Amino acid sequence: MMLVEPIRLVFGILTAASICYFFVSILAARRFFSSPPAPALKDCPPVSILIPLCGADFRAYENYAALCRQDYPEFQIIFGVRDPMDSSVALIAQLKKDFPEVRIDLVVSPGEIGPNPKVNNLNNMYPFAVHDVLALLDSDILVGRDFLRSVVSELDHQKGGVVTCIYTAGAAPGLATKLEAVGISSEFAPGVLIAQMSGSISFAFGAAIVMTRKAFDSIGAFPAIAAYLADDYMIGNLANKAGFPVTLSRYVVRTVLSKLSLKGFWRHQVRWARGIRACNKWGHTGSLITNGTALSFLYLAVCGFSPFGWLVFLGTLALRLATARAVGVNRLGDSLLARNLWLVPIRDFFSLFIWCAAIGGKRVEWRGQVFRLQSEGKMVPESRP
Repeated sequence: MMLVEPIRLVFGILTAASICYFFVSILAARRFFSSPPAPALKDCPPVSILIPLCGADFRAYENYAALCRQDYPEFQIIFGVRDPMDSSVALIAQLKKDFPEVRIDLVVSPGEIGPNPKVNNLNNMYPFAVHDVLALLDSDILVGRDFLRSVVSELDHQKGGVVTCIYTAGAAPGLATKLEAVGISSEFAPGVLIAQMSGSISFAFGAAIVMTRKAFDSIGAFPAIAAYLADDYMIGNLANKAGFPVTLSRYVVRTVLSKLSLKGFWRHQVRWARGIRACNKWGHTGSLITNGTALSFLYLAVCGFSPFGWLVFLGTLALRLATARAVGVNRLGDSLLARNLWLVPIRDFFSLFIWCAAIGGKRVEWRGQVFRLQSEGKMVPESRP
């Protein structure tokens, strides 16, 4: 009995912190999306878009075709694969036939500069980029016709720098995939917007990164991030340390998720969480308060399911759902989240277990390979000493 009161106090404090976090999330989203947009571009610098591939994603052709239809005067799209038998090769060939007016290059190379397979692919593609503004996109990203015009307008062309985009799920087939999708807009995005409101951000997201070649080459380009699991995070982090501005774009892109099993969902989330913890231990620690539903339920249990405990739990749950709607649905325009709000509390319980799993290990699985995380988020194949 002597231990119950301190535990109750701890969960009470964490629940109170979660409640404050939800209110601040709503404020951060309102401030960010109420700010005036960047002025329209007078001159549109040509852009090289780099998209690393490893197998054809769900609805891949639609994603790539949307890029080909950009309302932008000059751009190049470079796709890269490491295996000439990759299932994406035929799809890119079809894309070239359907959009002959767009410069589309396919780079096939197994070259390696480090343990990160995505960065190896991008590094093989980099010599074929002909323009001084670079856009790195994940292969499962869907954008509108105004993507390049909007995001490039936010880039500081005088100082160089990085612009990165927040994202939501554009499609999520299956229950496990929907659990991943609702976490993006209701859990991940609010934290990003709070970081933005605090002054500046020092990270980037692989969904979409636009930057000047000057900034990228100054931080060491792909060799500088080839040893890291969270390569996208490191691009923003190194650019920020080098004095280049890192900007969060008002443009929201969509990730078209492929169907996941619960096991696949768990592996992906644990890999992501362990990567964040390795790069930013304190940031990961603080993210505990984003799981308000689970924390308030634990408070309820420690309170012996008392009337006050129920009041705290139900009040926190209501605020959690209101925050998900205010930020994810109303501000980010996530229609998938609007249809699946009931999954948000369930996702919170998964997220608490994932948070704990990130503390308890350094082993991650990525595309069939097993790696072990080292200091600052670097990784080595597990088979190596």
